[in-house]
Amino acid sequence: MTSGLDHTVRLTRPADFIAIVPYMLGFHPQRSIVAMAFEPAADPDSTTRGLRFSMRFDLPDDSEDTPDLAQRFADLLTRNGTERAILIGYGPGWHVTPVIDAIRGSLSDAGIDTIDALRVEDGRYWSYTCPDPDCCSPDGVPYDAGSNPAAAAAVFAGYVAQPDRAALSAMLAPAGGEDREQVRAATRDACAQARSLLTDEEDRDWYHEGLTQVAAALDRTQAGQDLCLDEVAWLGVRLSAIFVRDAAMTLIGRYDDDTHIRLWTQLTRRVEPDFAAPPAALLAFLALRTGDGPLARVAVERALSVDPRYSLAGLIRTALDCGLPPEAAAGMDCAGMADEIADKAAQCPDLARPVLPVGW
Repeated sequence: MTSGLDHTVRLTRPADFIAIVPYMLGFHPQRSIVAMAFEPAADPDSTTRGLRFSMRFDLPDDSEDTPDLAQRFADLLTRNGTERAILIGYGPGWHVTPVIDAIRGSLSDAGIDTIDALRVEDGRYWSYTCPDPDCCSPDGVPYDAGSNPAAAAAVFAGYVAQPDRAALSAMLAPAGGEDREQVRAATRDACAQARSLLTDEEDRDWYHEGLTQVAAALDRTQAGQDLCLDEVAWLGVRLSAIFVRDAAMTLIGRYDDDTHIRLWTQLTRRVEPDFAAPPAALLAFLALRTGDGPLARVAVERALSVDPRYSLAGLIRTALDCGLPPEAAAGMDCAGMADEIADKAAQCPDLARPVLPVGW
């Protein structure tokens, strides 16, 4: 689920809605069904509606899966109090039309009004609700998303649309080249030091050391600076401790969401892949609370590709699957949990100690 844009963009024509979708999703959809959900108007007679959020699913490969997909759309929209929606299908008619029909039926049964239903393919769109051939030609209506004012407004506001979902996922792929080799060497050194410290009989405050290092990294990120090799390596090591990862969440609010997203994106890409699950899960949570569903989804996938049993990533995936609204995550008082997590770390100090992956 992706929340509506936080800038005012006037959408009036089908081409406007088509043009804005990639900037809400973060990429240009292909072989997909998108639902755009609208807020109820304060005035029932008003035709103006605010765009609340959008959701996207792949077109089913098997037609037998269509009824389940249609019901899922209805369930998610109903759960979030949607009264009106626009459906947009991307792909050939033989693939899109039966899915659109099924979803429209499920939405109708749920009491949700489908304002319009469109199919998009090769620079043209078709409306399933407009019977006027002078308005919506049977041959499709050409549109140019690149020159559409809605798209221009989104770009001006700083939104970016990747060419496809694979390109969005690639933004979190492990960094390569010289940086990868240098981070790998730095991580080997950090792990060797950590193993030595872990066997040392001297008590260490792993929790507060980790919290201090995360805060320092956020300071550098906020100042527009990249992390040095040792910082990347040691953060990867320290975040392997559950309580240190949780401590990082208590800094949400102390630093703005954009700073967190930039830090966790950098770490997800730069840490050695075996250490990527914690920063990727933190990135997924920040993306969820800011309404960037596509980024949250690819971050969760990255975390689970490293550790399929990583519980925080699994919880976020469940929240995404259930259509948890961004405001629910945004409403969590993460900073307010700081004392509780610190107390638990004092009671169970082992959970603040690094847990090095096999082979490290």
